[in-house]
Amino acid sequence: MKYLIQPRHGAPLALLLALGSGMAQADAERLEADLKTMLGGEGTLEIGDVSDELFGSTTSAEDLVLTGPDGERLSVARYLVEGDYESPDEVVLEEVELMDRGASMTLTRLSFEEPGQAVLDLRELPWGQDNPLAGLRLEGLVMDQSEGSVGADLPWGEFPGQINIDSLEATELSQDAIGSLVLSGLTGAFQGDEDLGTGTFALPSLSLTGLKGMEGDSPTVDALELSDFSLDSDRVVASLASLVADGDMTDGAYSGRMEGLALDLAKMIELAPADERTQLRMVANVLTGGTGQLTLDADMDGTWEAQGSNGQVASRFTMTARDALRIGFDSDLPVNLPKGQDPATYFAGLNDWTELDLQGGDVSLDIGDLGVFGRIAPVIAATQGVSEDALLEQFRTQAEGFGIMMGPQIGAVLSGIVKMMAGEASSMQITTELPPSQHIQKLAKEDPMGLPDALSMQVTVE
Repeated sequence: MKYLIQPRHGAPLALLLALGSGMAQADAERLEADLKTMLGGEGTLEIGDVSDELFGSTTSAEDLVLTGPDGERLSVARYLVEGDYESPDEVVLEEVELMDRGASMTLTRLSFEEPGQAVLDLRELPWGQDNPLAGLRLEGLVMDQSEGSVGADLPWGEFPGQINIDSLEATELSQDAIGSLVLSGLTGAFQGDEDLGTGTFALPSLSLTGLKGMEGDSPTVDALELSDFSLDSDRVVASLASLVADGDMTDGAYSGRMEGLALDLAKMIELAPADERTQLRMVANVLTGGTGQLTLDADMDGTWEAQGSNGQVASRFTMTARDALRIGFDSDLPVNLPKGQDPATYFAGLNDWTELDLQGGDVSLDIGDLGVFGRIAPVIAATQGVSEDALLEQFRTQAEGFGIMMGPQIGAVLSGIVKMMAGEASSMQITTELPPSQHIQKLAKEDPMGLPDALSMQVTVE
């Protein structure tokens, strides 16, 4: 005979409530203890209410205030641990404020996805290449370092000015790499920068993927896109409509496009030292035809293809200075690969193209006049007090002299430039058949004057 024991109504619920309450209390106590361990040694730490949802998965601490020995103050309205305390799904800080010796930083919200621990040391973040942070989101950053530094380990360091960011999302972060990043609403002001002086900047939109090598001198990125960047300082005034780049070489191709890089030369000249302005105005007048506004566009793409143990590299680049000139570059180069090196791995990881061991190849350079060459002679003639015809005749004689000394190819290039200055031609193409790299290096050391002949250079002027 089986007996069924029926508990009193409500007992299982009461037991569950008791167990849940105990577990919640344990996580809340651990959070308070861990916060005190991590931050208590830095000064005086105050913690308000610490709690855990009874049936939920959020452990929280409210009204954290850390006051350092030198008066620095960090406050966090809410510190939230989402999910399992041992391995949280997310750690969130809300309404963060840091005040430190005249500098300040505030954040509306900062979240860490799968950070690996519940309480984070924001001064020494633990994420490396082998254990990157899964994700980070930042909202409403306002940082003012005009009078000091907030002392935090931030990407821009001790930036002398102000930075505002509406939002930033990133994935797979480590000290050396970022898997992806999307930023919006970046604005700022800087003071007394060594290169730029004092001014403001804005970047409404930026996204990138595959950023690597941040700890080295030559970081790379698989893809990047930004728009409507502007910079206005007492040394440089510039804007950029858009920049798009695909640098991921693993698929055998790369590309990039820049549109509307605008430089306000007229304003920059007014900001330059007085003794430099006359020379700068002359150069600006030649480049811009007197408008003082220079706008650049550029487009590039390239491919690589494995051929047995070696490879073939092709590239194309075009840059246009509006109302000035257009420059185009094309190359098709067979390459010797290092012994034992896989072609796909080699080309995908190539950073310095000057190290390529060429078997030879074809290179061409195209120069098109959009107005700049016709403006050169009048400006130089005026500064030298001679007529344009006399100046051009002088240049023709000099081009012939260089041709006699350095070879007919160099003479043809210089003569082509003079023809464009005189309005007798509008474009020039220089095509070159390259010998192997070892031959070029040997000639450069032993017989530099013989390089033009060895390069099989041809010049076409139209």
